[in-house]
Amino acid sequence: METQELTEKIEKVIDEIINPKLMEHNGFIELVDVFPEDRACSVRFRGQCSGCYAINDTLKDVVQPEIRKNVREIRHVEIDDDLDDDVWEMAKGLFTHKD
Repeated sequence: METQELTEKIEKVIDEIINPKLMEHNGFIELVDVFPEDRACSVRFRGQCSGCYAINDTLKDVVQPEIRKNVREIRHVEIDDDLDDDVWEMAKGLFTHKD
């Protein structure tokens, strides 16, 4: 399967199955990269899920099982833990806030 087709399948699962569940907690995930040769992909947690103490559990209990069940070509999902734009903006705001 081509990387683009695989990416589209994963994004469909994220949009239709995973994110509606995470939106109940004001969070969501986005697909960062796909590694077809490793049968893996990476995702980033956003919104209230970004930096949440439970993201590893959410990955293990929600994200990975849904992707594995619906996209048979993927066997492993990892977290891309680079700081996202939301966190950078919040941090800049904290350090540049003047009273």
